[in-house]
Amino acid sequence: MHLLQLLFVTAAAGMLPVRAASCPPFPSLMIEFSSGFEQPEAPLIKAEFQTSFIQHKWNQNLSHITNGFIVNSPAQNLVRVDEAYDGTLASSLFNYANSTKEGLVENTLTTFSHKSNKPTVWKGFVNSNFPLFPEDILVQNGAVFGGLVRRQFNDHFVAAWNIMYQGAIPVTVYVNNCNVTVGYDYFSSELRTRVITEYFNIQT
Repeated sequence: MHLLQLLFVTAAAGMLPVRAASCPPFPSLMIEFSSGFEQPEAPLIKAEFQTSFIQHKWNQNLSHITNGFIVNSPAQNLVRVDEAYDGTLASSLFNYANSTKEGLVENTLTTFSHKSNKPTVWKGFVNSNFPLFPEDILVQNGAVFGGLVRRQFNDHFVAAWNIMYQGAIPVTVYVNNCNVTVGYDYFSSELRTRVITEYFNIQT
């Protein structure tokens, strides 16, 4: 299967993660309880990237964990997600150039199941778990600094930035000192759903 090959070839290709040690550290004024603390300005992020990821989505009725590979391309208004979960391989192409006023995004989903040797293709509009991250997403959404925090796959502290995505969904975007996104969390109040997403092996 092409998707299966893609997932494992990507992992084996030896893509080097972006090294926080190669960039200037966060200034001490960003430490929340330092006497000279100042609310920092939200940075522009490195928006064209690809990364391995793991994501956990849960609410009262479900617990769904998936992992795979993401390509984030604001230049093309596309997010591609290749993932594996529950014995299934899937590839989603989210076309953010075709979105509704409610924030639904056109998605072409190709699924390979262990129950069949034929792929299933579906196309429609969805609430995406995988937002498109343009370089000015924090600036345009008036991001508020949420402190320096630890993330599971990062050796160094990263900056948490809180935004209201689409003006309705509380999202925390995590950015390292190289201005590279290393993950995001959000809470859907309508569905009472929590989602956490971790990036690793990031290449910009």
